[in-house]
Amino acid sequence: MKKFLSLLVMFLFVLGVTMVMAEPVTVASVDIEKVFNGYDGTKKAKTKLEEKLGKEKKRLEEKKKELQKLADTYDKQKTTMSKDEKKNMEEELQTKLTKLQADTQETTQAIAQEEKDMTANIVEEIRAIIQKVAKDKKYDLVFEKSALISGGEDITFLVIKKINEQ
Repeated sequence: MKKFLSLLVMFLFVLGVTMVMAEPVTVASVDIEKVFNGYDGTKKAKTKLEEKLGKEKKRLEEKKKELQKLADTYDKQKTTMSKDEKKNMEEELQTKLTKLQADTQETTQAIAQEEKDMTANIVEEIRAIIQKVAKDKKYDLVFEKSALISGGEDITFLVIKKINEQ
């Protein structure tokens, strides 16, 4: 009796696997780079980042001009300055230059990190939309277009349309 039940369970298992395999698998592909570039949110994020970059660049240029004025003043007056005044002015120039360089580096890193974060957020939004489209259209598998050599329906434009509707 145990052998019969074991054999029956195995038969049903094989039958179930065969039936699952008999159903066609629907495959789609999506070009994430195209979706990323076609997404209105990407364009808005790029514009926002460019505006911030422009403001920061302008702020740093102002600091650079101030430092240049101070250096020009030093060059004009150094012949009439005492050794202590020269030393103090040189130290001040060096300190301001070091601060400007550090500020420039920090600003560059902060903007790069902000761009990285924005990109990651946008990619997550895209992935969520891809999953939604795949579920709605009943795709079993969705591949990045570059990872799929052939086959599958290209749903790139459908994803772009859907993400821009939000």
